[in-house]
Amino acid sequence: MIEKTAAVYQSPPGFVIWNLAPAEAPYVVLEERNDSTRNVSIVCITAAGELCWRNDKLPESWWINLSAVTKTHVWLRLFGNTLNPDAVRLISLSVTDGAVIEAAPGAAHTIQPLRPFVYVQGEPDFDTVQKFLFQQLGHAVFLGAEYLEAEGLIFVSYYIGRPAAFTNVLACFRQDGSFRWSEEIGTNLKGMGTGTFFIASGTLFFVKNKTELVTFRIV
Repeated sequence: MIEKTAAVYQSPPGFVIWNLAPAEAPYVVLEERNDSTRNVSIVCITAAGELCWRNDKLPESWWINLSAVTKTHVWLRLFGNTLNPDAVRLISLSVTDGAVIEAAPGAAHTIQPLRPFVYVQGEPDFDTVQKFLFQQLGHAVFLGAEYLEAEGLIFVSYYIGRPAAFTNVLACFRQDGSFRWSEEIGTNLKGMGTGTFFIASGTLFFVKNKTELVTFRIV
């Protein structure tokens, strides 16, 4: 059984949710970016959408992104040379309050959610998913798809529409292939995205229209 909730968190005006990762339950860490002001914020919220902390005064305002989350640290990649993507160093924030702290990387303890397999159009696995979606929903699917079987359910994120105006749909099916529900999570898209959803602590997380974090509780 899957229990839908409303959007639990809305990004501030001008910001989009660029990336997210689960922290120790029930917390989630978000990377928000404002393209017009060239600012990045790292935000920690509960799965219910309650703001725990926001750090918008990072050591670098733009060339920085969310890398990983452990039980105690949020790891960020800071790009020291924009012409050389290998010139990267890691900095860490405290999961408790978002403050910059000194720490040695502990990748072995990174919290890993269940993430879907990515299939690109033209690959045999994509052809299988494409046929399944056409049979079940009558949808002609393009670009690629993300596919995950978990908790006795099948989740597929896929693209319909036309070039430069694709719609990203997230659909849920029972194990026998019967349809449960679907949700449009992006519109007027120029291409395929990855990491459109994941499952952690019995909860499905996805971002709708780049600004709303939505959760479905799996019970």
